[in-house]
Amino acid sequence: MILPADHTPVTAVVPQEQILHVTTETVPREIVRIEKYIVTERRTINADVRREELRITRTPITDPDQFRSRTDSDPTPPLTIVLHEEQLTLTTATVPVETVTVRVTPILGEHRVEDIVRREEINVVEHRSASEHPSDRAAE
Repeated sequence: MILPADHTPVTAVVPQEQILHVTTETVPREIVRIEKYIVTERRTINADVRREELRITRTPITDPDQFRSRTDSDPTPPLTIVLHEEQLTLTTATVPVETVTVRVTPILGEHRVEDIVRREEINVVEHRSASEHPSDRAAE
């Protein structure tokens, strides 16, 4: 009970209402596993290789006396020439090609939440006695 300055008792009614509070909770959703694996594939590369060939050029002799110093009985020793060629050698090397970075990024989304809440309202209802007449109230 509240007493105002003139000390007459006053009755007060305090209405209450429910308030809807929304909180969030972080819960596990899924597990993601990152795996690195090896893929084998066939590669074809064209490479140029060189080899030596023997080319014989014949030139007619215009002055036979120039070559007569040798006797016909001396056989010409065979001429030996070594020919070379390039051969391919295959090797593989593992080299880094890229860096993969994984980052977890939170995505903000909006969700609508609905619930039923109650509140109190105050209605003032006047009760008149049977002796009161509506014309008496007009005079007040």
